[in-house]
Amino acid sequence: MTPSRPIAAWHDAGPADVAPAGIACRRAGDTRLLIVRDAAGQWFAIASECSHALLPLAGARVRGSAILCPHHGARFDLASGRALGPPAWTGIAVWPLRLAGDRVEVLI
Repeated sequence: MTPSRPIAAWHDAGPADVAPAGIACRRAGDTRLLIVRDAAGQWFAIASECSHALLPLAGARVRGSAILCPHHGARFDLASGRALGPPAWTGIAVWPLRLAGDRVEVLI
């Protein structure tokens, strides 16, 4: 018998109070993640740790459509999680996000 995968569901990730080019450390269900807005106001839900050294991305900076790790400068695409260059070669997780009134919800 093949183990079943849990069915994805929308989880509350807190208030929609992140300023453009801002980052908020949040939890959606049992998952720690970052809610990010780029300077244009687009919203993203991304992993809270850098894939390079597994250090937290809290304190990272948003640069265009990427996030820059505060520890070693790894960059990741906000929409896909793809690593954009060294020292990270592996991407990070991203999840679909929606706004529900004044709340953020993430599909996990």
